[in-house]
Amino acid sequence: MHTGQSVILDENFGGTVSMSSSKYSMYLAVIPTYRNPCIEVLREMENGNLRILASDYGLDPTVRTGIDKDFYERVRRIGIFGGKVLLQVGSWRNPLSASVTILDLNPRSLTAWGILALRRIMRRRTLVWGHLHPREGSSSKTAFLRRTMRRLSQGTILYGYASVVPARREIPDQPVWVAPNSLYKRAHINVENATESRKSIVYVGRLVAEKNVDQLIPAFHRSGLKDKGAVLEIVGFGNATETIEKQISDFGLEESVVLHGRIESPVELAEIYARSIMSVSPGYVGLSVTQSLGFGVPMLYPEDAPHAPEIELAVVGPMQSYSPTTEESLAVALRDYFLYLDSNPVSAREISTKVGELYSAESMASGISAALRGQVVEFDKDGWPKEMVAR
Repeated sequence: MHTGQSVILDENFGGTVSMSSSKYSMYLAVIPTYRNPCIEVLREMENGNLRILASDYGLDPTVRTGIDKDFYERVRRIGIFGGKVLLQVGSWRNPLSASVTILDLNPRSLTAWGILALRRIMRRRTLVWGHLHPREGSSSKTAFLRRTMRRLSQGTILYGYASVVPARREIPDQPVWVAPNSLYKRAHINVENATESRKSIVYVGRLVAEKNVDQLIPAFHRSGLKDKGAVLEIVGFGNATETIEKQISDFGLEESVVLHGRIESPVELAEIYARSIMSVSPGYVGLSVTQSLGFGVPMLYPEDAPHAPEIELAVVGPMQSYSPTTEESLAVALRDYFLYLDSNPVSAREISTKVGELYSAESMASGISAALRGQVVEFDKDGWPKEMVAR
């Protein structure tokens, strides 16, 4: 895809840039462990032409940089206003001098604002990468700040395809790319170990209050699925673990609920999904839907939660919503969807293949690489890549 020397016209500032001698820079707040496959592929694509810098953690101390230490350079962070604003100091030379620099599309990063403004004055091509809008949506009081950052930049890299149309609507003359928020390389997105009899319901994610995980055990108990041979498997860690452990004991579900703790290996996770008839997210949906559908497993999720861009995969694979976001509604939805899927099994391989095409580490890295090189990507009227839609 990216072979040989490429020379492109910088439409924003004029002139030509030789890709054979240019240096790219990514100056980000944090790069979590799950980004490792994408960064590994991206580094291979750019063949030593990319320098990555990040701090130990950004605004949320629970989300820490965990990619291979050889892949990036550590920069110091300073939390301001009680940790609500981030300032990263040191190693500004490369992101300021690089021919193309990628920064966080996050108004709470003073570093991103500073480098963005300086590179604008220096007439250097800068891209911003992140969520198009805050979690509250385009009508949020702070949404204009992200639009301002985009206007100071020369392009936006989005996390999801559904953001393409609104991004173009807001700033029609600015190019956009999509680096779909992915977890695994295409080779690890498969259903090779799928079992014929699936009786598990799986939750994978952080065990924290904002994910409504306190509803999982009571809802599973009320659903009556224990009597159908169903098992609830919970993968994750967080400050709600003790609450969940107590609920398991109170409801006498020790034989029907499995607490796995933290599991990051795609091989181990694949084994759990292989025996799962469905996954469930009692709170907002994020990367877990990419994972679930990638392993060919349908997902149950609350309709009215503030979901991340990955919710767009509802048009790709089987997902069932329920409302309202309550323990009672979850119990009914669990029972109904379990019984439906038990009688109407899905084609796990077909679902997994679609997700592998659209949401793999290779897809994510390709989106970033295309943005760095200024390559045009064609999207259909809904924002999905035309080459994928045509398959």
